[in-house]
Amino acid sequence: MLKNLTIILCLLVSMMGASVQETKVYSCESGELKVKPSPTTEFTEWLATHNEKIGKAAPASTKKTTRVTLVFVVDKEGNILNPKIWRGIGQGYDEYAHKLITSNPFKWLPGQISNKVPVSTEVYYELDYIKNNNRLMTKANEPLR
Repeated sequence: MLKNLTIILCLLVSMMGASVQETKVYSCESGELKVKPSPTTEFTEWLATHNEKIGKAAPASTKKTTRVTLVFVVDKEGNILNPKIWRGIGQGYDEYAHKLITSNPFKWLPGQISNKVPVSTEVYYELDYIKNNNRLMTKANEPLR
């Protein structure tokens, strides 16, 4: 009886460990990631085609205020979840950036940990309205290397 109880307990603990890995959201800046998430070519091309504000600076903008940074989770299937404006410039550009991200039908390549296991990852993504030089950022709003 004690042996059966021990086996059941071990199975429950191992199942809980697998569940934690599935629900954990990794940081793009984490050393645990072997591969960082990235937009697919289709995602990037769709943004360039559908962004009607490319090359149009906001009326009260400077070089630093032509970019909107969004934060969202790229799940292990490459879907974008819960996008929010992290650093905005106002004047309708924040809302437009959010609309572009949420209406884009293409997925991302998910982040991966060891053994090429895809995982959910928090992403800071900067949309550049002038140069269309969109890129991954750190939480401190520096380009991610």
